[in-house]
Amino acid sequence: MRFIEIHTDRWRTPGGDAGSPTGADAGPHRLLELPQWQAARAQWPAALPVGVRMANDHDVEDIAQDLPRIALLVLHFPKWTDGRAYSQARLLRSRHRFNGEIRATGDVVVDMLPLLARTGFDAVQLRADQAILTAQRALGFFSGHYQADVSDHRPRFALPHGKAEAHTPGGRIAHALSLLQDAADGHRGRIVQATSLGAEDMVVTDLIARHQLGIGVATLETGQLHDETVALIPRIGQRYGLAVEVFKPVHESVLHFVRTHGERAMYDSVALRKACCAVRKLEPLSRMLAGRSAWVTGLRREQSNQRGGVPTSETDDAGRVKFNPIAVWSWADVWH
Repeated sequence: MRFIEIHTDRWRTPGGDAGSPTGADAGPHRLLELPQWQAARAQWPAALPVGVRMANDHDVEDIAQDLPRIALLVLHFPKWTDGRAYSQARLLRSRHRFNGEIRATGDVVVDMLPLLARTGFDAVQLRADQAILTAQRALGFFSGHYQADVSDHRPRFALPHGKAEAHTPGGRIAHALSLLQDAADGHRGRIVQATSLGAEDMVVTDLIARHQLGIGVATLETGQLHDETVALIPRIGQRYGLAVEVFKPVHESVLHFVRTHGERAMYDSVALRKACCAVRKLEPLSRMLAGRSAWVTGLRREQSNQRGGVPTSETDDAGRVKFNPIAVWSWADVWH
């Protein structure tokens, strides 16, 4: 991982000199905003490298055909809690096989570095208050990754410096299982896991299935999920013999929303984002939970400041019991 100290609209290719760019090995080169590149690409010299800065709400599919001509992509994090640029990098590496440099800028903090490395970033410009020396030490803290990444598709399970997590009979797995068992016994036939198909929820599904806890599994197919995510639904059935209930938004409601506000309305304002969520998530979720007295999630306190106080069980606005069996787990616990 390289650290970029000064933000600039110029960049250098390896071996470049300080003159004006005349070929693939010259530098420095101009860094273009995506609209600038789209306007200039027809006239851009084939031998001249190009660096492009792309907002994190841009669909990488729209730039896929240009990737062979791009040497550098700069992806921006407006806030460290906004992880859309991780997805962009992962798709660029795994789906489109982009082999140029991917650089992170914006509200980038030291704690983000392991995930930046795993999703395919080569370089980073840290937030002004973050120290590069601290960042370099952070990258060396873990002896291995807890999941497959862009460079190695085999999962790895090394713990940090050989430290043992509390995965003993009296530890976190046992606690989560005990909570799930009590939940299943207390709400037999009236409880469901609402899975997002993310890493945390897959762990919860595994616990439910392997221990035959009698908790149903259901998910929301919003119409905006990645193909790789949707593909997990039949794989759960094949692996565990579980039939995953799939709840989709009302088709007519989605069509009306898109016709009125456009395909990317959720990026235009907070109000439209909430309206989109109401159509694609909240309404189908209400159908998923209809007739249930309890439900299970994969929420963890470590996920965000807003979830820092998530209890292991609570009562939702409709009076149902909401169980969060891995609320106290760390990200390392999930992958271990």
